[in-house]
Amino acid sequence: MRKLKKPIKTHSFNGHKYTIRVVPQGVHGVCDQPGQDETLLIATDPNTCNGLITAIHEAMHASDYHKKEADVDRCSKDIGRFLWRLGYRIKEQ
Repeated sequence: MRKLKKPIKTHSFNGHKYTIRVVPQGVHGVCDQPGQDETLLIATDPNTCNGLITAIHEAMHASDYHKKEADVDRCSKDIGRFLWRLGYRIKEQ
């Protein structure tokens, strides 16, 4: 897995500060409910199209935790594929 130039450790979504963890294996991603642990986990290589989609998917959950899974899944795939086609990638160090 390629390293981010400056790995992010936290990010705020909708007024809640989340701890960001990118791990080499596991489920694709997990987002805790606001007010609980508030951790966003990405276990897919973020420099792949699937990794980009996973990051968007979990960020959407963090932004609006009560949004239906089917809506989050559809939107994250559409946005992720669009950004991938535009050339969004993590730059090598």
